Amino acid sequence: MPFRPPVRASISRHGEKEQRLRQFVLQHIGTGPERSHKLMVVARSLESPVVKAIAGLDQMIAAAGGSVRLILAQIEDEAQCQAGAMDCPHEIRWARHPRLIEAHEQLVLGPQTCWIGDCMRRDPSKCDAFESYVEDCGEAAGCAAVSFERLWFASTPLRGAKLPAAGAPVPPSGSRSASSLPSRQ
Repeated sequence: MPFRPPVRASISRHGEKEQRLRQFVLQHIGTGPERSHKLMVVARSLESPVVKAIAGLDQMIAAAGGSVRLILAQIEDEAQCQAGAMDCPHEIRWARHPRLIEAHEQLVLGPQTCWIGDCMRRDPSKCDAFESYVEDCGEAAGCAAVSFERLWFASTPLRGAKLPAAGAPVPPSGSRSASSLPSRQ
């Protein structure tokens, strides 16, 4: 019988969740040649702790040559996405289908590492939340990546905030122009 590493599941308070996620991401950025630095995030909104943790590390992600693809279940208005734009290369899509709110938030950091958070219908600011940190498990991370790609394909792209073409230089931090801010197509 193959050895399966234990999944670290926990219940955390809202105030702790963002910090724990930030530490988890830091632990996995730039720690080996197999790291792709292509983060995939499914979140309730820009106010989700997972999005705030990633946005707080956007300069480190950019410095490591990384990028972020983000799917949001709720977008209040275009200004909300513009205010939440990151300095690292990123794309944002809006999953308009109302059934997505039944899904769980997730973060895929690589082929062996992911995080799965609480259901998106639970407001993370009102209660404690479930979260699962998965390391060294290709099966779980692979399933999360496949789920992400299917949601990505079914979601509506927002203009701006595009990933640079292969070999294109990443703009320096703080150099966002009006044309690089997200807006709906």
